[in-house]
This record gives sequence, structure tokens and C-alpha cells, in this order.
Amino acid sequence: MAQQWHCEQWARTVAKQVCLLCLSVCISVGFPLQAKTVTVAAGAWGDMTAANGGGLYFQVLREALGGADIELKFRVANWKRAKQMFYANRADLLLADYRSVGSRQFFPLWHLDMDPPVVLFSLQTFVSAEKLKDKTVGWLLGYEFDQFLPVSVNGVEVSAEQFGFDMLEYGRLDAYISYDNNVPQTLRPKLKRLQLAPAQPLYPVFQNTFAGRQLAAEFDRGMQRLYQSGRLAQIYAEHFQQAGFPALQR
Repeated sequence: MAQQWHCEQWARTVAKQVCLLCLSVCISVGFPLQAKTVTVAAGAWGDMTAANGGGLYFQVLREALGGADIELKFRVANWKRAKQMFYANRADLLLADYRSVGSRQFFPLWHLDMDPPVVLFSLQTFVSAEKLKDKTVGWLLGYEFDQFLPVSVNGVEVSAEQFGFDMLEYGRLDAYISYDNNVPQTLRPKLKRLQLAPAQPLYPVFQNTFAGRQLAAEFDRGMQRLYQSGRLAQIYAEHFQQAGFPALQR
């Protein structure tokens, strides 16, 4: 009886394994698995991250992750909203931010671009950032440029760069923090400048999960492949040197 029972158990086990094998074959042949969907939250940065899915950063992501079975979905908003989407776990990837310490985010080895120096603009001279204590200082919504200030200020977030410079010109702000390429031409001769932070790399930010770290590793492999083939230089074109990648070996 014991021998018969063991034989029956063995037969059931074999039958179960055969069924699972057949099922896996049916899935792989008759019902192909869909690509993994990766949601990308990004700030609206003109030619870098266009609302229609165009732009340099999106193209780089497509090609760097092109070797994996991945479908990218782009969500473009203001920077504050993009960050909220990522940290609420409604996006797998955030474009793009400085490398920082934290448990929620994971940074790859390869960066996307170099952010220009962060500059404080004013109509009066501030010999040091310490002199800004309790002054009214503005910056673009979500940019958190007060992280570069050694003193507390009355921070004002604006929805557009032009609004910030207008408020500065008409005396509603003591200073405004931005980048030099955002300064209106007519205002340039009037402004005093104080650099708060040097140029630094911008990274795609991944969720600090097993899946997020895998995706970051896939991005690094893709960027290395694009770099070694010379394709990365083609994608960035005249922007390649400014992006701060190693010089290509000729």
C-alpha cells in the first residue's frame, strides 16, 4: 500500500510539472507578455522634456533603455508636481535632480546633463549670502534653492521665471535665484550676481526598490553602450561637451 501511495504521489507531481510547463509554453508562444510600463515624471524644460514626449532627455532614456522590454510613459508638469508624483509612488523615474542622500531615491552612475551654476540676482550688491537673512527671496516653483542659502529668508515661489525677474525689477523681491540663461536681456545690465552653487550633474532618479535599482542598472548599461558606440555624442550633438561626459577616445 505504501509503495502504491508513493507511486500515485509521484505521478501527481509529474503531471503537475507537465501542466505548468505546457502553460508556460502557451504563454510564451500564444500569449506574449506585454512590455513593462515605466512612468517617467519630468519638469517642463523646453527642448529637454517636451509635453508631447519629445526632447533630448526623453530620447536618451528611450535609447539607453532600448535593450530592455520597457514601455516608457512620460508625464510632464511643473517641477514641484513632478517631484510630488515620484515621491507619492505614482512614477518610477524622475527627471532630473542633483545627487542627494535619502532613503526614497536611487541614483545611477551615469548622469544626464550638467546643471548650470545657481546664481542669486539682485539690484543691490550682497557681498555674501549671509546678508540675505530675513530678506524676501524668490525662486521657481519646486526648485528649493533655499538649500544653497546659509540663512533663513522669506521664500517666494513663482510659477514662471519671467514673473520672478519682474518681481525683482519692481521691488517686490530683494533677490531672485535662477540661472544666467534665464535673465531677460533688458535686465542684464542692471543686475548684481552672486553664485550660490557651481555647475553640477543632473541624474535621473529611480525609486529605491529592487525594481528601481534594476532599472537604474539597465540605464547605466545602456548609457555605457551608447557612449562606447559614439551614439551618445550623436544624440547630444553640440550639447555633448556641455553635458560633462568623458571625452570620446579618437
